[in-house]
Amino acid sequence: MIWATVVTHLLLFFLVMGMASTVDIRDMRKQLRNWKGICIGLFCQFFILPLIGYLIILIIRLTIPVGIALLIVVSSPGGSYSNWWCSVMNADLGLSVSMTSVSTCLGCAFLPMNLFIYSYAAYRSDVVHSINFGMIFISLAVVIVAIAGGIFCSYKIDTPRWHKIANIAGNMSAIALVGFSLVLSILEDESKKSEQTICSSCNNVVDYVAVGLPCLIGLGVATVIASATKRPKPERLAIAVECCYQNTGIATSAVLTIFTEALSVCIYLITFWKLGWTKAPKNERLCTVITTSYEIHEDEECQEKKESLVAIVDGGEESVENEEGDASINAQQTTEEYTLLLP
Repeated sequence: MIWATVVTHLLLFFLVMGMASTVDIRDMRKQLRNWKGICIGLFCQFFILPLIGYLIILIIRLTIPVGIALLIVVSSPGGSYSNWWCSVMNADLGLSVSMTSVSTCLGCAFLPMNLFIYSYAAYRSDVVHSINFGMIFISLAVVIVAIAGGIFCSYKIDTPRWHKIANIAGNMSAIALVGFSLVLSILEDESKKSEQTICSSCNNVVDYVAVGLPCLIGLGVATVIASATKRPKPERLAIAVECCYQNTGIATSAVLTIFTEALSVCIYLITFWKLGWTKAPKNERLCTVITTSYEIHEDEECQEKKESLVAIVDGGEESVENEEGDASINAQQTTEEYTLLLP
């Protein structure tokens, strides 16, 4: 359905653009130079996670439809939902958007390469030629354009008000995209009951568990690697989420993975928020943390206003002191003159 693809890409565009515009341009510049954090994330994303998926296929002996779908997911670059989760739970959104930018560009090469290597190693067959890479690259292009547009808007309209509006728009687009994907998957499942689909191949519990395992294992491995390299705690969470929450919008097994990944990442981020790893205060209420973006630098603007007010007040006090000093000098001179005139 062409209309469904267009709506999905539009919602994806506004989601990614909103998250990119939420980040302060100074934070974005800083994170784009954070080569160590980005390299750790890319290593986990394009080397560790595909290997985990391949090992799960060998251990559980997944069928070709399920196994190839799983390989597409673990080989995909970081998705827009990873930015959204980092924004909602106040991990390092700047690093998440930076990693999405770099991984999406590199994904054009790493995605087909990993698919070819691991599909041949697992099934001794070349199934890469049967995958619709055209739609995959369109989704990647949408993400790249959205990030570029969001960064440009953040540069041109660098105000807390704009960052708030962009954050709200991105959150609304994310919720709409989740709902639309759910409805679309239900409608497609009803219309293709007679056909053999990935969902019909995964009727047993083992397949569902296998699809969710890479996300769970990847979260743990990425957190350990990021912690071992002594990255700041919000960066560790961003690296883990960006590594393991893949772009399910370009994967054919999105119906299977969207809920398992979402649940895993949600529990992971809430747990580490309570441990004090995010930018949000760990003792704050959950509803406040979710509805507040700690990426927006309101404190800086308030501090600037406070400093300007202090400068004005100080300047006024100095002028008053100068006037008082001049008055006392004049009075002293007048007294001395009067004294000289006395007999």
